[in-house]
Amino acid sequence: MASTTTTSPATRKENLITLFGGLWLTMGLFIDGYAHANIIEETEDFFTPWHAIFYSGFTFVAMWVGWLLYKRQNARGIRSWIPDGYDWAVVGIVLFAIGGVSDLIWHTIFGVESDIDALLSPTHMLLLLGLILILAAPARSALRSDHPQPWITTFSVIMLTSLAAFFTTFARPISNGWLLALPYDPPALDEYDEFIALAVAGALLSTLILVVATIYLLQRLPSPPAGAITALWTVPAVLEAVGLSDYPVTVLVAAGVGGAVADVSYRQIGGSFRRRLMASIPVGVGVMWTLWTAINHVFNEPIRWAPEIWSGLIVMSMFAAFGVILTATPSPTPGAGGGSGDGGRGEIGVDTPVDTAAPDPTPAG
Repeated sequence: MASTTTTSPATRKENLITLFGGLWLTMGLFIDGYAHANIIEETEDFFTPWHAIFYSGFTFVAMWVGWLLYKRQNARGIRSWIPDGYDWAVVGIVLFAIGGVSDLIWHTIFGVESDIDALLSPTHMLLLLGLILILAAPARSALRSDHPQPWITTFSVIMLTSLAAFFTTFARPISNGWLLALPYDPPALDEYDEFIALAVAGALLSTLILVVATIYLLQRLPSPPAGAITALWTVPAVLEAVGLSDYPVTVLVAAGVGGAVADVSYRQIGGSFRRRLMASIPVGVGVMWTLWTAINHVFNEPIRWAPEIWSGLIVMSMFAAFGVILTATPSPTPGAGGGSGDGGRGEIGVDTPVDTAAPDPTPAG
């Protein structure tokens, strides 16, 4: 639906350039993360090649958004200069700039982090907030456009999901197949038992991030482009695995095949929106963790966990996906066309309230 605001909408080309800047920022973030984990020492200062890649991406985005505002100057005030959907991106640019200066001061005083502290430092949390607001702009703008821009929306959501994956890497086991080789021996109160428990919890966290992102995308794009779910599941996992995992191919196969199963199932299964989600997403999750476990066992590290643990990880992840779908999607309203077909599916468009279950909502973007 067309926007009802007085701001000028961004064109598809403008959204694509913003998306490019977001990709630059995202890749710079993962490159910098790899450097923090494998190259940078605490004795190094703020001015590193890795920070240069990351902050140059921000400079590009800030200048580009500034140019979009400059082109839309008018007498109605600065708020009307901001393209529709870019309002929070402007806030994000300001927060990111403050976070960058704060990060320089922080590193000057405390040095450069090299492990979990690099993800959780207060200045990096401020940068994270700025990044979220910036990377969401292409999707927010595309969903308000009169012209469909499904892949712009999809890749914007992929970058946001990658951001969530990056900042929870320390808790996500998918890139750490070696965890499966830790011995499990509760009678001996083995020191590894706690690591195994945390790995299972991390698998549930990873599942929740993927499922929430998938539901969000499908609610906004009831007919997503072919391969959208596959890309959404694969790209964040592979970005995380490259440079941080000894077995990136395992991650690629597990996430890619799991996403593809969810993708194809969602398109082939009939019924309401909620039913299609329930019949496809948990299955894809189960396939992903089954492949992750099996491939690591056969080709990488033999599993030393009890069967109840690795099989329970798979089943609990599927249950978690099912539970999120139950709570995050409205059930068909009696008399609203529920049953077979797509009546009452609860798809959420740009201007459709979350709790609305209209028979035939107008797809956005």
